Amino acid sequence: MDNKLKLRDAWKLIDELADESTKEKFELDDILYEISMKIYEFRIKNDLTQKQLAEKLEIKQSMVSKLESGQYNPTIEQLWKISKKIGWNFKIIFGEENRKAKIWDTVDFEKT
Repeated sequence: MDNKLKLRDAWKLIDELADESTKEKFELDDILYEISMKIYEFRIKNDLTQKQLAEKLEIKQSMVSKLESGQYNPTIEQLWKISKKIGWNFKIIFGEENRKAKIWDTVDFEKT
């Protein structure tokens, strides 16, 4: 007999148990995570320190740290400025909600 426990899909569990406010918080956190990973991956790919990236973006190193850690919720204008300074396209797809797709599937940061 196999006594191993199976872990359930975390997103399904959240969808089943969380209230709407909590679900929205998770969605926002996921968007901030995607942004932070894009910035972090750019920095690592280009062999930059946080200080060097901060100089390129004309912001403080502490702001790069907050962006990479997801501790900061940047404005659209700030994201647009960042994208211009590092040569990325900046797109936001904004429209009716597709119940099958999550909002985090609609944010697109693309390098040109």
